[in-house]
Amino acid sequence: MPRKPRVPSYRLHKPTGQAVVTLNGRDFYLGGSSSEAARRQYEELVGE
Repeated sequence: MPRKPRVPSYRLHKPTGQAVVTLNGRDFYLGGSSSEAARRQYEELVGE
């Protein structure tokens, strides 16, 4: 049975209060963790 691809997690970087996602070993800081802009940027990065 084929495995489902993993979706990178949207998580909080506590020291800075920013949202962060790791793609291919690289961290992308997305801005304030509760902002709509950070969530949209996360969706764009993961969609690529």
